[in-house]
Amino acid sequence: DTADAPWTVIKSDDKKRARLNCMRHFLSTLDYPGKNKKIATPPDPLIVGGAGHVIHRADHILGTALHPDTRHVAN
Repeated sequence: DTADAPWTVIKSDDKKRARLNCMRHFLSTLDYPGKNKKIATPPDPLIVGGAGHVIHRADHILGTALHPDTRHVAN
């Protein structure tokens, strides 16, 4: 998850809610002609969020995928 390539994570325990919130995420973030902001509302933040929010910067999950400058060093 970087500024150049941000990740969006959708919790999918409930597949129907996950699909609906995925669509809500895209419709609310993209600009398009005729967009109705009353209909294209943001997704549920408990279901859709950034990768940092979901994995809490856990090195055991990311391992060596993190840039060396952002890795946590055990003391």
